[in-house]
Amino acid sequence: MMKYILILMILIPSPLFAEGITKEQGNAILEELRAIKKELREIKKSGGMAAPKNNAPPQKASNVATLGSPVLGDLKAPITLIEFTDYECPFCKKFYKNTLPELKKKYIDTGKLRLVVRDFPLPFHKNALPAANATHCAGEQDKFWPMHDALYEGNKMNAEDIKNHAKKIGLKLKSFEACLKANRYKKHIDNDVKEAQIAGVRGTPAFILGKTTDNLVSGEFISGTRDFKFYKSRIDKLLK
Repeated sequence: MMKYILILMILIPSPLFAEGITKEQGNAILEELRAIKKELREIKKSGGMAAPKNNAPPQKASNVATLGSPVLGDLKAPITLIEFTDYECPFCKKFYKNTLPELKKKYIDTGKLRLVVRDFPLPFHKNALPAANATHCAGEQDKFWPMHDALYEGNKMNAEDIKNHAKKIGLKLKSFEACLKANRYKKHIDNDVKEAQIAGVRGTPAFILGKTTDNLVSGEFISGTRDFKFYKSRIDKLLK
């Protein structure tokens, strides 16, 4: 996937202002490509998206908290998948689009797995922190998951986009906007980032998969996007 993105970065500028593409649209495309290129540099530097070497033992993470974080699925599900996410990260969106639906159908909806979402907004994503704050503000009205999904379903997440999402999912705008303005969940998000770094998270998405406890989960540390089969093999093993 990265190879194709890099090829696009090289090829797109030459026909950028061809018929049908305005200068403004071209500039927007270039800005997005620069952002992707920067993100790839950061990921390469941190190693956050590197796939594990063949036959290498799985990385481990210990005592990662779940209390106080949004949960999708049965609280008493035997297996927990903790996700550290960034709503502006294309790889997080890939997990949401390509892997989560099957995980939900086969494991979450059947009571075998619960998903716990924690925040890891990357500093070079200007909308990631406000988006994370918006999900928790929506959570005050029991709409965390609708906002979570709206952010990943959409292509933009500036202040106006977030307000539009809030309208569509039926939030009371006055209290929602007051929460946003107060940046009410910054400390919560900062704590997520701190604990993620202690667990070894350097990029997004990152996951910890382990057996459910009352709070602290220890298990396999998974960096980057993986397909459903990857998770299936590990979840089935834990369920035995």
